[in-house]
Amino acid sequence: MNEAYDNHLTRTVTKTEAAPKSDAAAGGVVIKKPDSAQLPAENTKDEKIKFRKEREYIRIKTSPDRILMVLVLALVCIGSVTVFSASYPYAISQGYDSYYYVVRQVVFVVIGLILMTVAMRVPYDKYKYLAFGVYGVAMVLLVVVLLIGVGDESSSVKRWISIPGINITIQPSEIMKLGLVLLLSWYIGKYAEYIQKGAPLRLRIIYGVLIPAVIIFVPCGLVLLEKHLSGTIILMAVGIIVLFIGGASVPWIAAIYGSIGAVAVTVYLSLNSYALQRILTYFDENADALNEDWQTTQGLYSIGSGGLFGLGLGESRQKYGYVSQPQNDFIFTIWCEEMGYIGAVAVVLLFAALLWRGFIVARRAPDVFSSLVVYGIISHITLQAILNIMVVTSIIPNTGISLPFFSYGGSSLVMLMGEMGIVLSVSCHSRQQKL
Repeated sequence: MNEAYDNHLTRTVTKTEAAPKSDAAAGGVVIKKPDSAQLPAENTKDEKIKFRKEREYIRIKTSPDRILMVLVLALVCIGSVTVFSASYPYAISQGYDSYYYVVRQVVFVVIGLILMTVAMRVPYDKYKYLAFGVYGVAMVLLVVVLLIGVGDESSSVKRWISIPGINITIQPSEIMKLGLVLLLSWYIGKYAEYIQKGAPLRLRIIYGVLIPAVIIFVPCGLVLLEKHLSGTIILMAVGIIVLFIGGASVPWIAAIYGSIGAVAVTVYLSLNSYALQRILTYFDENADALNEDWQTTQGLYSIGSGGLFGLGLGESRQKYGYVSQPQNDFIFTIWCEEMGYIGAVAVVLLFAALLWRGFIVARRAPDVFSSLVVYGIISHITLQAILNIMVVTSIIPNTGISLPFFSYGGSSLVMLMGEMGIVLSVSCHSRQQKL
């Protein structure tokens, strides 16, 4: 993908690198153009042109991508304001102070900003050494949460690990999203010659399909045991996206992974009647809007009530006991009610811009590992945002998917901002300058 840079570019330099006075016009970067002695021995016209093209660009270390940083901060700020607007009636109804959820969300934002700043300053190539560590820790936590986890007792759902004394919980599946992207990116970068086109089919199936299947489906299985179907779907989808971009065999992935996924979902739905009921309710035109279809129906009422310009920030009526826990998965419906169609489009455009800018960083990344990491992180965020919006607008069945940077929750927000710190670290090395 970007191997040409490793083989042909002269070097990576910084703007602050010292330069002789004679090179002041180069902005502090010493650029040495090849002289005739450096040209190939066979001085044919084609070889000279090829030699010069190989050294036409140089990679420069710069500050993090400002556009990407502004997009992330904008989403976090809008999300935090929306959490306060959506949560205070529910907080009061639960016996808490009206600021209960927003204060906690602000604390998570501060922690996330610190983590993003630290991650942004770590050299991008160091993250490949953390791949096994992050993935391994997430795997251990996924096992622990099944043993001592907390959650909804009425449905025996256990998705969080409670930290005693500080009233904070950790959701291991959020950590696994990053761990999976890091490990798959490292794996593909290391074994690309056996995965991509040109390798024997047997090797492509073993290295590009079967071994990655273990990396992907083991954590997916553990998340599914938490009765977290949406989290399982996102993990699997992100893993497949990274494999696809990394050059793995698409037909074999579709056949093998599709079969495993279909069997797993069928077994899960047969053992969990409430999940099956959600899907049946979605396809039932006569579903009771006052019972099993309550949340989706009220969410649609909320979106429709906003009209073109909305009722105004803080003026939602549906958050007063109609939309269930409005600060969580259905927070987008409250935003639509208060800010209208214009506000809804603005948020969608922010996520679209994040996707566009993230893919630019990934395309210009200095190596295969960093490129795949950025593709994986950005795909995870935008895919989750798309699925959340599709759920609350009743395009797909309600499966409980949070909206990135908006929905209340510490594990999700902190991990998202940490992931964006990694993307910003890679962006420091994504600029190329012509010689």
